[in-house]
Amino acid sequence: MRSFRRAQRELDACVALIDSSLRTAAASEHSVHGRPIRTSRDLHQATSQLADASGRLGRAASALARTNEYMAREPERAVGAPALIISETERWVDVAAYLQEAAGGVFALQENVLGALESGELVPEPEPERRPRIVLVPRPAPVRAFLRLRLPRVIERITPILRRRRRTPRPAALRVPRRSVLGRAPPLSPVRRF
Repeated sequence: MRSFRRAQRELDACVALIDSSLRTAAASEHSVHGRPIRTSRDLHQATSQLADASGRLGRAASALARTNEYMAREPERAVGAPALIISETERWVDVAAYLQEAAGGVFALQENVLGALESGELVPEPEPERRPRIVLVPRPAPVRAFLRLRLPRVIERITPILRRRRRTPRPAALRVPRRSVLGRAPPLSPVRRF
């Protein structure tokens, strides 16, 4: 059933790509006179989406074929699967026809736009003005100064920072109680037994 679900996902993605390319084609019909170059680029993107949809349609067909093979190998486990495969195969045929129709419309529109551009019927829009680029120039002088002051060894770089971070100075001498003779500390308070 994994390959059957994969076929369903591929068909869903194929339909989504076809719908997206048809929306692009519909939008480009409205903007063809104002921006024919951009319209031709959008239509080129729509044709690449249709090519991707065609690839997904092929993957869905191979997934359906694998599902059919699994059903033939283990018919006792595939009780309700033939009806599902038949419905999904019908859906595949419908999506293939939808793809063929959409591809024909998009390709015809793209040929019309390119033909009108070549004949001069459509005037290409002027190039948009380029926005000024902000270029950051490297400043090597501060980098050189940093590298000159940089100390070569790691310990020489870290110890000044550690010295600056210390807030309380260490005591010069620490008083530690002496060890008792038995190796234990004396009791803190006298113990009374009742």
